[in-house]
Amino acid sequence: MKDVDLYLRVREKEGRLYLDEQVSRLPQAPPSHPLQAEWRARAASALRLTAYLNRLPKPLTILDLGCGNGWLTHKLAQLPACHAWGLDVNWSELKQAARVFARGSRLSFVWADVFHSPFPQTSFNVIVLASVIQYFPDLHALIDQLFPLLTSPGELHILDSPLYSESEVALARQRTQAYYTALGFSEMAAYYHHHINDSLGGYNLECLYDPNAPLARLRRKVGVADSPFLWLRLRRT
Repeated sequence: MKDVDLYLRVREKEGRLYLDEQVSRLPQAPPSHPLQAEWRARAASALRLTAYLNRLPKPLTILDLGCGNGWLTHKLAQLPACHAWGLDVNWSELKQAARVFARGSRLSFVWADVFHSPFPQTSFNVIVLASVIQYFPDLHALIDQLFPLLTSPGELHILDSPLYSESEVALARQRTQAYYTALGFSEMAAYYHHHINDSLGGYNLECLYDPNAPLARLRRKVGVADSPFLWLRLRRT
């Protein structure tokens, strides 16, 4: 999104800006933290992703787009024979990421807009879009920008973000507008985008986790924290 200052003010109001020590422990959040349930779901999602990536042939070069404070980038860099790059336009949290995780030898952070990419083509084996696609207005344009950065074969992973059916979008937009208005930042709704799942049908796509699958629903029903969002893999062959 373009207005990073607005984004940061919203994150502060939501309680999503953290002290360095807290960032170093993410996705583990204090039991008393108001977003603790969300972080438990993010932790489950990250564990599933890292377990999957750990099974891929090595070495791997991974891009974590929209890395924010860098906690997930740091987790990716801890995988054997993996170098992780975190990219964001959010200078404030990116500085924090570099500061908190400075000792990572296979970890790099870059301040840049992906549509003015500093990376040459075929730079990455894997690109991760975790809780980020909602801040891009055109999902197809984003994917088409990222695919040339992938090796062949290469993989793009979308996770921790809502995707909607056609029938759900109108109500979702209303909920978003109501949420940001109640928060005191009604203008933020213009920067939060609602993407349709079926629009990705033109890609080599596979769902690796479905929150509506019977086992996933059962786990949540008995109190096991997990992501309410799809995990999608797009392959460049």
